[in-house]
Amino acid sequence: MKTAHMLKHGIAVCAMLMACAISTEVHAQAGVPTSGATGDRDHMTTGEAQDRVTDEIKSYNDFTSGGPKYVEISAKDEVAQMGAGVSVIAGWDGYWNGGSTKFKLSQIRKIKEAGFTTIRIPLSTFDKSAMHMDAQGHLDPKYLHKLDAVVDAAISAKLFVIIDEHDYDTCSKDADACAAILPNVWYELSDHYKNAPNSVMFELLNEPHDKIDAATWNSWIPDLLAIVRQTNPTRNVIVGPTHWNSSADLPLLQLPADKHIIVTFHYYEPMTFTHQGATWVGPEIEKERGEFHWTGTPDQMAKLNGDFDKIADWAKANDRPILLGEYGTYAKYSAMDDRVAWTRAVSKAAADRGFARIAWEFAEGPDGFTLYDPDKNEWVEPIKDAVLLK
Repeated sequence: MKTAHMLKHGIAVCAMLMACAISTEVHAQAGVPTSGATGDRDHMTTGEAQDRVTDEIKSYNDFTSGGPKYVEISAKDEVAQMGAGVSVIAGWDGYWNGGSTKFKLSQIRKIKEAGFTTIRIPLSTFDKSAMHMDAQGHLDPKYLHKLDAVVDAAISAKLFVIIDEHDYDTCSKDADACAAILPNVWYELSDHYKNAPNSVMFELLNEPHDKIDAATWNSWIPDLLAIVRQTNPTRNVIVGPTHWNSSADLPLLQLPADKHIIVTFHYYEPMTFTHQGATWVGPEIEKERGEFHWTGTPDQMAKLNGDFDKIADWAKANDRPILLGEYGTYAKYSAMDDRVAWTRAVSKAAADRGFARIAWEFAEGPDGFTLYDPDKNEWVEPIKDAVLLK
């Protein structure tokens, strides 16, 4: 592993409105195009570059011109208020690039009306299939406008909002390229939302794994946090352990002495149940198609509660509030009764220990991890109620 720390010079030290070139080599490593629609920005004139800066300022000013202002809140107090939430509009959704989407801003209000108190927005800012960063290291103003619309709708609905950097696969395949580009994302986002109310939180990176091992991730956390703290000195920031935010890696997580950190973990145990039949998790789990059941037997409950007790013990020992940042079940091959039993048990395990919780995912489709059917314009009531503990 060549990467020990995030790059702090060249493209990485680049405030939102400063000109700062990303090398063709680094872009090639990360799969960033250097020609075509995105790469053409490499050759912007001074006037064109100034127009782009003006667009970014306009987007920022549009967002911050009204609404509630930032007031400091402790990480523990924020977690206590976040309650139950859901992830919305994953980074690969057509909403972000003008493609086909079933998302509507009005659905944010439906989430609030259903009883949820938090949304999590998973952003793919520099993945090959969802490129929203140009060769100067700036996020596209049109992309920021789309994000502003979702964040503003959530704030208007009095929901907590997590802005989640979700380029986890791209980063975990090439940590060196990620170390060069990820800081730029946080310079941009943290500056853009520096005046947002305290209900807006930042999640530094979803599910670091593979090339981003514990040693690498622990060395990156202070650098990324320092970028955020330049413009958001007390905003609550969400950080999780390695191995896809596995709670088993919590003992390996090393955090700075910063009290405005919320620690997250993801829970999909047992994978043979929650992901049975899924094609992306390996042949052993893919071949399980309706064969694995979860009914809350004494052994199953003992395993679940034992896992959550260990997390609660770690949280107490380290004085950190906890967010269960993802949990859910793949619908295609699992019985609804089993899915409801598991979801309710996990929701209760989190609530009983004072953890906030975010279900994956709002409207992924009838065969996916989904709580809402946009075609029928209705909730998957049994799953929604299990998340909300109704």
